[in-house]
Amino acid sequence: MSKKFYIDTSIPYANGNPHIGHPLDPLYGDVLARYYRANGYDVFFLVGLDENGQSVYNKAKCAEVPVQEFTENVRKKFIEMHEKLNDSYDGFIRTTDKKLHWPTAQEIWKRAEKAGDIYKKNYQGLYCVGCEEFKLERDLVDGKCPDHQTKPEKIEEENYFFKLSNYQKFLQDLFDKNPDFVYPKNKYNEAYQIIKGGLEDVSISRPKERLPWGVPVPGDDSHVMYVWFDALTNYLSGIGFTSDKKKFERYWPTDLNIVGKDNNKWHSILWPAILKSVGLQLPKKVFVHGHVLGKGNVKMSKTIGNVVDPMEMIDKYGADAFRYFILAKIPVDSDGAFDEDHFREVYNSELSNKLGNLLQRTISMINKYNVKISDKEIDRFGGSIDEKIGNLDFNGALRSVIRMVEVANEEIDSKRPWELAKSGKTRELNALLSEIYWILNSVAKNIYPFMPDTSKKMKKQLKNLKPVPLFPRMEKDSRSGRE
Repeated sequence: MSKKFYIDTSIPYANGNPHIGHPLDPLYGDVLARYYRANGYDVFFLVGLDENGQSVYNKAKCAEVPVQEFTENVRKKFIEMHEKLNDSYDGFIRTTDKKLHWPTAQEIWKRAEKAGDIYKKNYQGLYCVGCEEFKLERDLVDGKCPDHQTKPEKIEEENYFFKLSNYQKFLQDLFDKNPDFVYPKNKYNEAYQIIKGGLEDVSISRPKERLPWGVPVPGDDSHVMYVWFDALTNYLSGIGFTSDKKKFERYWPTDLNIVGKDNNKWHSILWPAILKSVGLQLPKKVFVHGHVLGKGNVKMSKTIGNVVDPMEMIDKYGADAFRYFILAKIPVDSDGAFDEDHFREVYNSELSNKLGNLLQRTISMINKYNVKISDKEIDRFGGSIDEKIGNLDFNGALRSVIRMVEVANEEIDSKRPWELAKSGKTRELNALLSEIYWILNSVAKNIYPFMPDTSKKMKKQLKNLKPVPLFPRMEKDSRSGRE
């Protein structure tokens, strides 16, 4: 049986429609899923939606829509986003799924309780609904949550807690022995500092009278599970923990868990502790990426008016162009800005002028000069793209691709095949255009995980030698000044 590779991504809250940051997890996951499948791996790529929690419940109430209907509407929008992104996911898990997810979340709870890691106590704390998290005073800036710029609610209630403090030594040893457990290094260091600073037990339930929306706590119908204990178990339920033993045993443990930076401590600290408590293997690696900011590296906000709809961008520029910009221009190890003006410049310069133009003029000259392509198919990248994908350097991989395209264009401009044809230098002409032809084949092969449709179109055109514009230039609209 072929090797397996299981990729799971953090699941967004179903408290609103997709924004420009939501494509990051599935795009990174899709690149890896396509890459590993192409290399003979049995891949399972999981995405999903977290439909439980206070923020979801509150949004549904504000919209005056039954919460089940509200989450179903949001789910449809996220499915549409995945379809427009052309994600090749294998499973979509919902935390409201009573057949697949609830039994898993409840089974993990029972196992942790049996291990002596769950207890009940009265608690008073500051709760940020946006984060679905209790905050300490030291976490706040001017009394507000730094991520949501809102004052947390003061809550006093009886909750169940998970004994995270029991796993202080285990987690410190895990990080000491596995310096690559969290990538990139700055996110590893961030999680490690939290561990070394001392771990406190974590609230894992809310009274049902305050939050009547969530997975019931086993043996206590007066409580529902707190969103993180419930949500994290989706990585198990999504591959059949309680519903398909064979499937679960095939794919577990996770080979790569992809999450945003605000989820780092939950996935790098709490999740390994829960898995250790219940006797399951840990993820092999946690990949923590940054956020997408607005123009000028300013956080996106409806008040500022710089919020970007990813679906609108895909409809306007195409899925592969959008994928290219996100994967090539947004840093994987820090925050990056999405600016439509910059996107348009990249589209016209790198995709239309460089890649699209190279393909079109090469095929046109092969046809015009009746060039015989020499049989020298060699991957011009020599495995460098494989190495970069393995190192999660998606930016670097696409920089290498575009540099190869630039080199090919420079070769054409300097050696001027039209003059070689005019001078009757058939041998030199055939050699030059054959070289460019095989470079384009290498580009088509290596961009497949990043731009699958473009890869297929290039291969088809190179095979039948019929050029069709890949990325028509986005011209300016004289009436609006926009392109």
